[in-house]
Amino acid sequence: MSWPTKDGFHSRAARKDTFHTLSLVEPRLRPDDTVLDVGCGSGYVAWQLAQRHRGRVLAVDIVDCRKVPTPHFALYDGIHLPFEEASCDVVMLSFLLHHVPNDTKPGAVADVRRVVRRVAIVLEDTPRNFIDRYFNRRHGEKFRRSIGSSAPYGFYTQREWETFFAAHGFAVAQSGRIGRFARDVEQPFARSWFVLAKK
Repeated sequence: MSWPTKDGFHSRAARKDTFHTLSLVEPRLRPDDTVLDVGCGSGYVAWQLAQRHRGRVLAVDIVDCRKVPTPHFALYDGIHLPFEEASCDVVMLSFLLHHVPNDTKPGAVADVRRVVRRVAIVLEDTPRNFIDRYFNRRHGEKFRRSIGSSAPYGFYTQREWETFFAAHGFAVAQSGRIGRFARDVEQPFARSWFVLAKK
């Protein structure tokens, strides 16, 4: 299998996005933490984290579209995580929740709360203006076509996510904006990150 970059990424943008995600996650990890990547997608974050972190790294998604091998991968139904209660120290959700249908968002987040022991780290597209909403909608529609879904979904603002998380059993320990060009410069979307502690 050949790759366009020497270190195994299919593009420089994928590499930049991966290491940006890790820059937000790794400072919040303890050496032996079990980390769960929910909605791992291409698998790059879990793959890199497994090489850099001493604890276990788990990954799940509703379809297997990994471009690299990841340890401990499992398919799941988008709501019910196949893990015991409080079995994961840290749960990551990277640009996943906007793809979850609106009526199942509460259930998906409740199951994250069930399995997490310490903190959940969430990265999300958080539109701030009409242009953000337009491109977010196009992105969401393309993804839903790719998985054959017509369920309604939604992109929330940073403040709306803070309210949502607080209403579903999490304390928002940290909430911050991500610079528009911190990740792929061809997708300068408004984004935010959150560190959530179980109440």
